[in-house]
Amino acid sequence: MAKMKSLSDDYSIKYSDRELIGRFWKYLTAYKWQLTIIILTILATAGVSIVPPLMVERAFNILELGGDWLSVAPYAIAYVGLSLLLWVLQVAQGILVTIVTQKMIKRIQIETYKSLQEHDLGFFDVQATGEIMSRITNDSQELNNMISIVGQFVSNFVIVFAVLGIMFSVNWQLALVALGMGPVVFFAALMFRRFTRRTSGKWRAAIGLVNSSFQESVSGISIAKAFGREEKSKEEFEVINDTTFQYARKRAFALSGIWPVMDGISVLGVFGINLFGSWLVFESFASTSTIIFFILLLNRFLYPLARVASQISTIQSGFAAMERIFSIIDAEKIVKNPENPVIKDITGSITFDSVNHEYVPNEHVLKNINVDIKPGESIAIVGHTGAGKTTIASLLMRFYDIKDGSLKIDGVDIRDYDIQHLRSQIGLVSQDVFLFSGTVLDNIKFGRPDATLEEVNEVLDIVAAQEFIDALPDGLETELGERGKGLSAGQRQMISFARTLLTNPKILILDEATAAVDAYTESKIQEALDQLLANRTSIVIAHRLTTIRNSDRILVLDKGELVEEGDHDLLMKNSGLYSELYETYFKHQSAEWISEISEVFSD
Repeated sequence: MAKMKSLSDDYSIKYSDRELIGRFWKYLTAYKWQLTIIILTILATAGVSIVPPLMVERAFNILELGGDWLSVAPYAIAYVGLSLLLWVLQVAQGILVTIVTQKMIKRIQIETYKSLQEHDLGFFDVQATGEIMSRITNDSQELNNMISIVGQFVSNFVIVFAVLGIMFSVNWQLALVALGMGPVVFFAALMFRRFTRRTSGKWRAAIGLVNSSFQESVSGISIAKAFGREEKSKEEFEVINDTTFQYARKRAFALSGIWPVMDGISVLGVFGINLFGSWLVFESFASTSTIIFFILLLNRFLYPLARVASQISTIQSGFAAMERIFSIIDAEKIVKNPENPVIKDITGSITFDSVNHEYVPNEHVLKNINVDIKPGESIAIVGHTGAGKTTIASLLMRFYDIKDGSLKIDGVDIRDYDIQHLRSQIGLVSQDVFLFSGTVLDNIKFGRPDATLEEVNEVLDIVAAQEFIDALPDGLETELGERGKGLSAGQRQMISFARTLLTNPKILILDEATAAVDAYTESKIQEALDQLLANRTSIVIAHRLTTIRNSDRILVLDKGELVEEGDHDLLMKNSGLYSELYETYFKHQSAEWISEISEVFSD
């Protein structure tokens, strides 16, 4: 179950508003011609929106001078025509903004996905999957909402100043009354500004915790039930969910609370125009048609101004989402290609020279590891849990970069290789097998999509998987469920072996690859190991005695240090940690021990 944590530091990177606006503008200017048309429609909308009230004023002026309906009709028709034109401009603007918005979101999501693919495992060690998914889905939607209203925001902004200019040109006294509403509107907007930005960020961080909690509860449902943790898990989730609700409520208040304030300001504005305008009419400083004109214009001034104020809240929320998305894209990538990467086929020699590594500062996982491995040599690594065995496999795959020392393959520092090319020549089979959605064939060809069916069948024969695959409903074309549901642990592992072998790696790493399978499946895989390991440098992390005894050398790790090295017989003579591990873990797997036990029971 996900634990609650402080939401005050939910952003991994902080950006100023200027940085976010600059980044946003960079994305926007990629669509120059659409942007040009949008700007033109914004200007046209601002101009056309002012004209209908002028038509009304002219019509009332004619009526005040004793004109008939025929002389007023052209202005009424023009009013309707201009209103239709304004509608057309707004629809065109909306369509263009939607197109540009979706293109920008598409580009940002592609960049985010690429960035996630490029991040090293250290990034995912500290980032919960639910929080990452929240940023990709929920924050992308929030950013989409912001981008879609930017055009409206600019349009409303232009309309406000255009209307204000017309007001001052017609009657400066009434224009001052309308303008007096402006500071009140912006003061209200500023009240909500910081509150909206802060609550939106915390709400999204809380959503990430909810997503993470749901994911963990589904993935670990069997464990939760086995330990009778359902009620406790519910209680923990209620705490997380209640926190999310509190932030959601504050955010909703920030986003929606501004409209009642704007409505109140609008009523005050109309009241002021009517009151002061009536005095101007009685004093002969203005006509009735001017008052009507200002009341109509006031709606075109205050409502766009109110939208600007409310859209500021949405934009601020979008900025919070932008900040969280860009934090993924811009997060520092520790493991990356050098400027001039080495690209060459390897033979499989490996050298650890004074290698030290740590995941947490000052907490060493490996200490001063010195090992030379020849091409084609088979190395077994043993040790208690937490000794650093899997870390060696991770460093060879360059999932992480070593902290100190040098790790070389074929005499070249592993950090000088092209990452993709290097990994294509190293095969990894781990205990925790991950299969993707799709067919069995898709999963086997995952590392080599261009492999032929003949090559696939060849590796299936080697790993003894053909029999169970033929028994599947559609054979190789059988669709697999999430993470390979529908297959046993042994069947998933055999597919993993086939997937790795198909890439024909020069170095093969088996990280407790048979620990989770049954004895029968393990025996089938063991039969294939001789072929799997032939002519390849192999690193075998195992708890199976047969695999260990058949290795050329055994490395014994203890608390991150290499404490013993040699073959099985030599290490047993030394009576060190290996002999202790043998007595504890491996002895019961030996034929001699089984024979002894059989004799005891037969007696």
